[in-house]
Amino acid sequence: MAHPARPAVRKKEAVLTTPTRAGMLIGASAAIYAVTLAGVSVLQADSDAALAASRQPYLDALAAARSANDSLEAAIVKADGAAQALAKDYTAAGQDVTAYQARLDELAALVAEVQGSAAALPTRISLPTVTMHGAVAGGGGRAPAVKAKTKASGAP
Repeated sequence: MAHPARPAVRKKEAVLTTPTRAGMLIGASAAIYAVTLAGVSVLQADSDAALAASRQPYLDALAAARSANDSLEAAIVKADGAAQALAKDYTAAGQDVTAYQARLDELAALVAEVQGSAAALPTRISLPTVTMHGAVAGGGGRAPAVKAKTKASGAP
């Protein structure tokens, strides 16, 4: 007995086997996941762009504040330099005043000594009169007003 030839596919047998179907399902799921992931990425990029655009005024205000802060810092540094230079000048002037005061004290002692010497002179000796012509060196024109009276020049 000869067996009849067997057809390539049985009528009740499926064309695709279970492993093939599983592979197709996995591939279809991966494709759907990839499309979904791409859609989510596009939505996220749009959201990020909108967020960046909404924050731009704050970034501009921050840049303006930084610029104003830099200008203020430069002005403070300049003012500090000027204040330090002024302090040096004030210190130098104070030292000059101290030196002038010491010199004036020396001159006052010399004047007191001259007055004492002139007072010790006998009244019968008459001192010569000093006449000055022209400007006194460093005087600037007029002699200062004097309120003191002495008998050093022999006046009664």
